[in-house]
Amino acid sequence: MGAQPYGPETAAVRRFLVRLAGLGATDRATVVARYEAIAATRAYEAADARLGEVITRSGRDEARDALSGPLLQLVKRPTPDVSPAADAEADIALEPIAEPALAALLALMVRDLLDDATVQLLTDAFADTIPAG
Repeated sequence: MGAQPYGPETAAVRRFLVRLAGLGATDRATVVARYEAIAATRAYEAADARLGEVITRSGRDEARDALSGPLLQLVKRPTPDVSPAADAEADIALEPIAEPALAALLALMVRDLLDDATVQLLTDAFADTIPAG
């Protein structure tokens, strides 16, 4: 994967990850509330389906998979100290912002292959906190 682990939009994905890391609790709650309203629409469901198709068709599965590690570090809920073996077997608890963040990151990753309206819909939960530009 080299210098562009997230494909040709690596710079945009990295900027988003940095900004996501800096979001406070109030901004995260705002994003989650906005996402819940947007994700319940048919337009969002169609955009999400289109996103999956584009990732698969473009062969950017490795880039998608490369996002999981950095995103997980940012959205994994802290757990009490336990043994490494017990921790490996435990379910990972994620913060509510995980789902909207994944959708936005994936949309940014393939935005060169999606229409602007689809990218905007998939990133809209972050419109007031992390503009997609």
